[in-house]
Amino acid sequence: MISYCDKYVQIKLIQNSKILSKVIAYTDKHFSNNFKLSSSILILDDGKNAKKNYLINWCHHAINYSESMTAKEELEIALANSHLPIRIKMVKPTDLLEKINVRVQTLGASRIILTLSKRNRIAERYIKNTFGKNYIGISQNEIYLQFNDNIFWEQVLEFLGNKVIHNIALNFEYNDFNVDEFTFLTHEERNLRRCYAILDSQFGDEFEIVKRRYLKLAKEYHPDNFYNDENHDISYELVRFHEITDAYKKIKQLNKKIH
Repeated sequence: MISYCDKYVQIKLIQNSKILSKVIAYTDKHFSNNFKLSSSILILDDGKNAKKNYLINWCHHAINYSESMTAKEELEIALANSHLPIRIKMVKPTDLLEKINVRVQTLGASRIILTLSKRNRIAERYIKNTFGKNYIGISQNEIYLQFNDNIFWEQVLEFLGNKVIHNIALNFEYNDFNVDEFTFLTHEERNLRRCYAILDSQFGDEFEIVKRRYLKLAKEYHPDNFYNDENHDISYELVRFHEITDAYKKIKQLNKKIH
């Protein structure tokens, strides 16, 4: 990360990294007026702008994983002020990470919205590649996922959990997946809530609303829609259709007991 203040141009490099060792060697060779401190190196040489520009450019391309306008602007500002001292600051790996919060929201049993705290191409490309055909698209900072195959929820569970991609740290917020919230429920009660989720519904929704959603989903996934298509494997639709039907039967039985 390269930044500029009134007194110097600062370059942050990770402690014990290969690029830091190369920068130290370059500094020792080309700048006589440099000072090594416990966590930084200060280059004071005046009149060596060309060598300073080379150092700044080299560091920029070595540590930048993004082609964002912000990164390019930072480079231009640093080069315009290379006549000032350069401070090489040595930091821990986590200090260079760009942190992005990802809020996970479920829409029934088949859809998920991932809301990023800010747009980032690396994070967006990683999510798109992870979910493949289950990735629908992105609108502003919201990424939409759709249950299109049997491994979708396996992908979701594997995806969740804080992780680092290049210099991006993804921090997940997923209240919908908070298991502790339902630890007081019996096994039967948890299964019933799962039935509502399969029908894109929330526990406690009116039965007529759940019924309409069931009819819509049953029509969408009925195997008869695909039997005439020789190129289509209907195994997924069969499993999904039976899952939808079983979930509706359980909710319907519950509704009869109540009424």
